[in-house]
Amino acid sequence: MPAASQRSRPPDLPTGVSLAAAAVALVAVSMAVNALSIGRETTAAAGAANLQGLWPLWIASGVSWLALTAVWWRLRVDATRPARGGVSGRMRAALVVLAVAGGVRGMVLVGHETSLSDDIHRFVFDGRTGAAGVNPYLVTPESRVGVADDDMRWRGEATRAARMNNPEMHTIYLPVSQWVFGAIGKTLSPTGDPARAERRFRLAFVLFEMIGIGLVLLALTRAGRSPWWATLYAWHPLALIEIAGSGHQDAIGLPLLVAGLLLASAKPERCRRWVWAIAAAALIKPFVVPAAAFVLRRSPPAAWGRALVIGIVVTGALGAPLLLSAGGAPVENLRATSERFALKWAHFGSVYEPLLTAIEWRTPAWGNDPQEQLARGICLLAFLIAGIIIWIRSRDAWRGMSALLLAMILLSPTAHPWYLLWALILLPMTRSRAVWVASLTLPWGYVVLADPVDWTVPAGVMVAAYVPIYAALLLDVGPGRPGRGDPSRTIAA
Repeated sequence: MPAASQRSRPPDLPTGVSLAAAAVALVAVSMAVNALSIGRETTAAAGAANLQGLWPLWIASGVSWLALTAVWWRLRVDATRPARGGVSGRMRAALVVLAVAGGVRGMVLVGHETSLSDDIHRFVFDGRTGAAGVNPYLVTPESRVGVADDDMRWRGEATRAARMNNPEMHTIYLPVSQWVFGAIGKTLSPTGDPARAERRFRLAFVLFEMIGIGLVLLALTRAGRSPWWATLYAWHPLALIEIAGSGHQDAIGLPLLVAGLLLASAKPERCRRWVWAIAAAALIKPFVVPAAAFVLRRSPPAAWGRALVIGIVVTGALGAPLLLSAGGAPVENLRATSERFALKWAHFGSVYEPLLTAIEWRTPAWGNDPQEQLARGICLLAFLIAGIIIWIRSRDAWRGMSALLLAMILLSPTAHPWYLLWALILLPMTRSRAVWVASLTLPWGYVVLADPVDWTVPAGVMVAAYVPIYAALLLDVGPGRPGRGDPSRTIAA
């Protein structure tokens, strides 16, 4: 079937019904998000209330995920049938995808105060500090708690600093994020209502995310695929909850990752076209760097050299003004914070948690730090081996990067649900079943909010969340996995 006719086919009645159901289910998720309120008191009563509040969100998200699974199945069926329609039908489909995605995100922006995560407070603090002309790598929130009104750089600074977790630590967020935070902060008046800041940041992140969705639609069009595949990300409850709801700054990097892969699809050797996007994304989350290796997998050494030079120039231009000042103090502060996160932070790791338990059982005479370091070292080694295998076996950059991102989550000591967004936005092109299952089960890790005293996740939840992911992963790597063609070559064509 010609690619042009595949991408122009409008949905038949069953597919249309499944799309309508997915849209309605997403509205239900937005209502559950707006009703959610998570308490931060370290009491059993607060934990019980948190769990009671999480159940409606999990149920609504599960229904939404099932509706989107039906869309996936119907789109696969439709692809085997004769096509009809044209460019106008494609445009209408793309507009519907964007309209529903944007409309539901708007409902959450208006109706919800960030609850599941406290990270937004750090983004606001860094952004407003930068907008006030102060390097955010040189300030800790702790140093601004209790300052007099006359000494505040912006209205509400002391109150915002007091609400943050780890106020004694310098920021861990990288320069591109800081430039964006500062730009958003510039749109806020220093004497304006502090309550507006959080919503302004979330709105900006949603706009970045919508650009990413638009780029996914473009990639699908160039690959000769239905625009409706974009609903697997655009209408997904995880994306709605983590960006519009919680305001995670990963949204800044999503369009950069998609843009880099899309621009590289036609001519990977033309490094100037795409390396800038990957380099910029790497200064949001460094785990994006391997995307360049997947793009250049079949390229000559000269292309690797050009990519390296361009990457160094871009990262230097973006990072040096913030990091190479004050006698190198920003670099030292960032290093210290990163080291603490790398050595001590852990949550819901599928390999790390049972591995650490086994190490503690086998080495009772050791201290906790050596045990954790050994477990983290083994996980890192496993990730490096997995990364090499994925790079060797990858059929294209889209699927290779998706697989690597999933491996990172599975082997990391910390597996927050929003980490998966980087792989989920590639899913319309990769159709990874393991990523799809993970998008349902990883948010179950929020059950930790039901235990604000010890912050533990029951072993049964770990098993329920990860066994289906690994089962789906076996299907992905086995014979007959979906979408064996190379999307990058299709786009290039």
